[in-house]
Amino acid sequence: MYDRILVPTDGSEPATAAIEEAVALAAQTDAELHALFVVEPIPLGGFSAGPGPAAAEWDDVVEEQQSEGEQATAAVADRGSEREIDVIEAIEHGKPTAQILEYVEEHDIDAIVMGTHGRSGADRIVLGSVTEKVVRKSDVPVLTVRME
Repeated sequence: MYDRILVPTDGSEPATAAIEEAVALAAQTDAELHALFVVEPIPLGGFSAGPGPAAAEWDDVVEEQQSEGEQATAAVADRGSEREIDVIEAIEHGKPTAQILEYVEEHDIDAIVMGTHGRSGADRIVLGSVTEKVVRKSDVPVLTVRME
């Protein structure tokens, strides 16, 4: 049924609920589980990527996001290893919806499991904006998981 399942994660509580569901689904179908964290470019007023102090601060922000991504995907790998599931960890840079859909295509993903809400504040109305866009644009099934 499913050979490769993707669980995008941002390390939030709703993502944790989706991880549990994704691990269970991967265990049932003997699928490989892919954990994806997307580092989204954040416009920081006055910062630039050029030389100088602002660039150093920008680099710190990107490094912190990279570290968050490593922790978030490692958490998925830890949960997967408890159930003897192969987990592929990935960190991509860009807009989350676009990166998720691109990852699905590039890695021949059969299904996506996502939380209904992520970290962003105003976007948490009804269904997380990234999840909503992925549901509308995905060519593969998307299982959405609400936080209990």
